[in-house]
Amino acid sequence: MNTIKHTTREQVKAFCARIGKDPLLVQGAGGNVSWKDGNMLWVKASGTWLADAVAKDIFIPLDLVDLRQAIANENFHTDPRLVVDSELRPSIETLLHALMPHKVVVHLHAVEILAHLVRTDPVAEIEKLIGGAVKWCCVDYYKPGAELAEAVAAHLLQQPDIDVIFLQNHGVVIGGASIADIDIILQKLVLLLQNTMAPLLVDGETFEAASILKSQTYSLCSDLEVNQLATNNYLSSRLESEWVLYPDHAVFLGGQASILGHSISLDDLDDLDEKKPAFIFDLGIGVYESKTATTAQKVQLRCYYDVLIRQPLTENLLTLSPDAIAELLDWDAEKYRKSLPKHK
Repeated sequence: MNTIKHTTREQVKAFCARIGKDPLLVQGAGGNVSWKDGNMLWVKASGTWLADAVAKDIFIPLDLVDLRQAIANENFHTDPRLVVDSELRPSIETLLHALMPHKVVVHLHAVEILAHLVRTDPVAEIEKLIGGAVKWCCVDYYKPGAELAEAVAAHLLQQPDIDVIFLQNHGVVIGGASIADIDIILQKLVLLLQNTMAPLLVDGETFEAASILKSQTYSLCSDLEVNQLATNNYLSSRLESEWVLYPDHAVFLGGQASILGHSISLDDLDDLDEKKPAFIFDLGIGVYESKTATTAQKVQLRCYYDVLIRQPLTENLLTLSPDAIAELLDWDAEKYRKSLPKHK
């Protein structure tokens, strides 16, 4: 029995380390993974990176019996009980993992899937593309944590045998008997929901940095593809009206795009001092990156680009409401996640 438990742990860690290095599956500290071991639920700690699963101890054990009792009592605001002392906090989405009956549960913001979930009618698209290839349901957007867990619990009461839960404007939750089962389902979903890429890239394209923002504080983004967020009319037209499409975007990049000459001016930058935005979009020139921009912010901006280039030219996207964005930005749980030591 001990061998089986050890194998599950090692298989989960190896899987996490592998997918954590793929930005089309995992972006920074986003996503979480868990497995059940008797009366314990092992779940990724908040703010840790799946890519570090082998190199670091990123999973913490929780009292699964206590969590299930809270769910049975419809207490979705319960604080998960740690089995051992730890300075780490359990994932914000811990209840999602306890709700699913499967031994292993994976929650990701996979780009090919997320590109569908930010559209106005993802259910019709998913039905058309995957049909009955997996047992699935789709849940409307809710604030991560207690509100989302309660909504998912209601769906599971109606469909207790589902293996995949699509979360609108958020991501996907997959349950399986083993990590191998999860891997098969994930590969199937990514293949069936693969998007056509917008024909935007030009090989060898370079950008000239305008002297207006050349300084020790900002430099032109080294990712030439991401620069197209400011230089390509199709992409830049979405910056103001379709900026926050999912929670991690708001948490790490803020509720509004900093567009030079529109939402921000050079005078504003002088006044902001140390609170300058991580990225400034200079339309027709490129994306300027602050020297203080974190790795988490950089991967989130790349994710935004990756999601946008998978949208049909005429597709209208569903953004988070101002109230939903404000809730995320003022949430202590997300402030904690952002405050953790920078990933190297």
